[in-house]
Amino acid sequence: MKILNKLLWQNNNIWQIVGAVIGSFMGLLLLLLSIQFYMDLKDLTEGEDQFVIINKEVSSFGAKAKFTPEEIQNIEDQSFINKVGQFSASNYRVSAGSAMLNFRTDLFFESVPDEFVDVKSDDFKWSEGDAVIPVVVARDYLALYNFGFAASQGLPKIPFESIQEVSLDVVIRGQGKSKNFKGRIVGFSDRINSIIVPQSFMEYSNNNFQDYEPKGSSRLIVLADNPFSDTFRSFMKDNGYELSSGRLIGGETAALIRTLISVVAVIGFLIVLLSVLVFVLNFQLMVSKSSADIRLMLQLGYKQNQIGKVLKKHLLSLFGMVMLLTLLFYGIIRFFIINFFTKQGMEFGFVHPTVIIAGLLFAGIFVFINYKNIERSIRNLSS
Repeated sequence: MKILNKLLWQNNNIWQIVGAVIGSFMGLLLLLLSIQFYMDLKDLTEGEDQFVIINKEVSSFGAKAKFTPEEIQNIEDQSFINKVGQFSASNYRVSAGSAMLNFRTDLFFESVPDEFVDVKSDDFKWSEGDAVIPVVVARDYLALYNFGFAASQGLPKIPFESIQEVSLDVVIRGQGKSKNFKGRIVGFSDRINSIIVPQSFMEYSNNNFQDYEPKGSSRLIVLADNPFSDTFRSFMKDNGYELSSGRLIGGETAALIRTLISVVAVIGFLIVLLSVLVFVLNFQLMVSKSSADIRLMLQLGYKQNQIGKVLKKHLLSLFGMVMLLTLLFYGIIRFFIINFFTKQGMEFGFVHPTVIIAGLLFAGIFVFINYKNIERSIRNLSS
């Protein structure tokens, strides 16, 4: 078979094979990445866990924008709303500072039921007597500090990874008394634009330092089936509510992105088809150039399947190279994409099952077509 191997390859242009491998690799990579992106986008826009924050429209200065118990109940009764959580605000004065960062400022605390907080940390809990308050901060707040406040005041910027090392000196004042706490940021939220403390701490602090009566919730966090559906949007508009969707992708934007991804997927699919055709033509050309030698070997007693095995072995080695390159670059690109979106508060799986199915389907079709082509070419020479 070594002799046959030399005969089959000596008259063939290696760059044609290299071109076919590169074309197959690029087309398959584009196709699989496009499918993955499409499924990621679908999970983002059509997933079951769509948390959004709603508030009333503010029509004039000083106007009350609180939700009444009847309004909250009406929202909970809607079939497209799964859960409703109320924001609780601190009804006292709060100030915080850091010797490490050399600043002190007034701020505020809010809380929501723990199940609505998108930072899953064992540190985000508080019991009476604890000296440290765990705090979850909106990710955008740190960006504002780093690129706004810190830049203008000559203060050092803080990377996300180091913020948990910063200790805050928190002072709470109300009812003519004050108390000092230590604060520690335990995570960043992309769902809630606020400074969040555990519900247990909010209840304790309001009970002990409340300076003025609460007037109800001005914001609600809800778990909706699809916050971009016409039904949801009509309900919001009819009741004069505003939607704060955070980093969720709007319907029109999602449709545009889907279209662009579909175009890329079609391009990838066409490249894959062309690469399969190139492989078929290359192996037909290989057999054609070596036709005299193959006929001679058949006359000497070699079987068709023996000759076919040599060609199929080369085919599998080349296709294995295509798959290896595709998996390698897919993994690298996917790693950086996941790393980027994780920092934006979005969680993606590494590989969607649809991608695996598409890859296996392509591999099966590719090998089947080329195997049949090789067998047919050798059979034609033996007749």
